[in-house]
Amino acid sequence: MRKTVLVLGMVLLFATTGLAADTIKLGGMLPLSGRAADLGITCKQGAELAVKEINAKGGVLGKKFELLMADSKANVQELSSLSNRYIQKDGVNFLFGVVSSAGALTVGEIAKREKVIFMDTVASTDTFTKEKWNRYSFRAGTCNSQEANSLALYAAKKYPKLTKFYNLGPDYEYGRTMWELFKARTAKVNPKAEFIGEQWPKLFIPDYTTYINAILAAKPDAVFCSLWGGDLVAFIKQAKPYGIFDKMKWIIATGGDITVAKALGTDMPTGLIVDQRYYFHWPNTERNKAFVKAYQADYNDYPSAWAAEGYDGVTFLAEAVKKAGSLDTDKVIAALEGLSIDAPRGKATLRKEDHQLSSDFMVGETVFDKAYPFAIVGNTEVFKAEEVLYSIEEWKKAQEANK
Repeated sequence: MRKTVLVLGMVLLFATTGLAADTIKLGGMLPLSGRAADLGITCKQGAELAVKEINAKGGVLGKKFELLMADSKANVQELSSLSNRYIQKDGVNFLFGVVSSAGALTVGEIAKREKVIFMDTVASTDTFTKEKWNRYSFRAGTCNSQEANSLALYAAKKYPKLTKFYNLGPDYEYGRTMWELFKARTAKVNPKAEFIGEQWPKLFIPDYTTYINAILAAKPDAVFCSLWGGDLVAFIKQAKPYGIFDKMKWIIATGGDITVAKALGTDMPTGLIVDQRYYFHWPNTERNKAFVKAYQADYNDYPSAWAAEGYDGVTFLAEAVKKAGSLDTDKVIAALEGLSIDAPRGKATLRKEDHQLSSDFMVGETVFDKAYPFAIVGNTEVFKAEEVLYSIEEWKKAQEANK
């Protein structure tokens, strides 16, 4: 009996090992519940679409891509636990996903320690690719510099009479760094700018009344807002009855998020200055149209920016493995560095030095169009990556300062 069990165990071991060898595993971690769920779910869908397309063509190196996915609950401790489990138990080839900036920094440290490549898709703090850079971490999405600088340039160009700025941002890495970056660029392009106050609500709070009243009392010309996802939806619903969006200009990072627009419907204020990292009608290229069509066929919806970032993250990994001709970590890192893909958002490149995505960036304002049951981004302007992304010289200085 003991001999039979031993033989059976060996068969199962070899079967499991053989199965693992036949797939390229991505350990996905995204918020699939709570206020951040729209970001996580649509990012997951974009990644799934990329995996489907890759596998339909036979995979890479004769192996199919396999996307494992777990609900990170937008929680740093959960991300740490999932990362360790994926590496130690599931034997993933890559860590993938993450929405929160604090979470990306945590997973990045684990990737460095375990020597496993991590492809960040949504989390956008510059710190990830600057001060906390490591050779195992890459970002397939936008960073804070691109967002904040683009919004500052757009506001200064279109609305030069705005001088008194106020901040409303989530009280963690993303909100804090976005405000500092926006202030710095605005001060350069608008010498008369004053920064008269700031409010820092915690993530996922139920009531914004205190913050609404504080902003109204301050009477700024403009509010820079970095609330996102479900928090932004909740804030707009609570603030709109106060007439606050008519009394001052609002500049909202990721405010062009289609999941926010759909959640608000006709409650979305018009004339908000917003950005989005990708948009279903921008750029107007055959590549983007094909992506939108494929996504709609699978999910009966328009792809969000988060879907595009998930899609691009998988695509970068697949192209790198193909280029490397191997799953060897060092070879894949070398292949990822400087790699360009024809993405739905246009040409997208992972810079060799810092592993940050370099691509053009779009800013506009919320408008309604009869063709859609939700507000879209109109009056758009596109900023070249080199205009708004921190420079490699800045990156080198950050590396020197952190030695």
